[in-house]
Amino acid sequence: MALARRVARDLRHRERENLVAVGVYGSTARGDDREFSDLDIVVVVRRKRAWIRHGIREGVLVTFHQQTPAEAREEVIGSGPWLNGPLAGWQDTRALDDPTRFIARLRAHARRPTASQWRESAKRDLLELFEDYGKVRNAIAAGDLPEAREMAMWFDDRAAGTLCDLEGMVPRPHRRYFIEVGRRGDLGNSIWRLRYEARTLPEIRRLTEKIWGGLLLKAERKGIRIPGLLEGLTRSARAGPSRGP
Repeated sequence: MALARRVARDLRHRERENLVAVGVYGSTARGDDREFSDLDIVVVVRRKRAWIRHGIREGVLVTFHQQTPAEAREEVIGSGPWLNGPLAGWQDTRALDDPTRFIARLRAHARRPTASQWRESAKRDLLELFEDYGKVRNAIAAGDLPEAREMAMWFDDRAAGTLCDLEGMVPRPHRRYFIEVGRRGDLGNSIWRLRYEARTLPEIRRLTEKIWGGLLLKAERKGIRIPGLLEGLTRSARAGPSRGP
């Protein structure tokens, strides 16, 4: 935190009126940083600066998340996709330089997202996840195990985020993301298994279909409507494999 405060002072000295606010998030903000943890800094500026970039300071990797006020607000009060990730960061954020209480207000909003935010984010998640689902299916159809495993990792990562949004869940801390997701019932366990245990094409296919179908059914039960996706694929999700893109 001492280093974070020095970084914030330097930013204020160099940017002056261009700087809206500076905060620290991640493990340092939570107080559970370790010897090799990096320092995550959010910098809100009226105009972005090229000089504000990642670097090593006093032996610590300092990473900057530079945003305009509009971009920062969109992360917190917008509709995703994968809303749980930005909310996790903003819920943890501690202000270092916040004269107008900009960070304080966004942090408060991040702690009480609306049901409509979660639903809209989940809808957007599924639309984007459909592409990754198709890539897994294409690799399986080609009999390409290395590609299928690679594509399954992409699909699985986004599937975990989709499950979080469907359940309105913000896993914390982020380094235990898949541990927390893996505890979310049979669907969460399937996501865990696809990521860490699936080694053959039949197992990758079975788990991919189970996850995709489970997410579709969960979305349907929550009243999420996606023309051309949920309407056309929910029956296939119940019955088994459907045709991918």
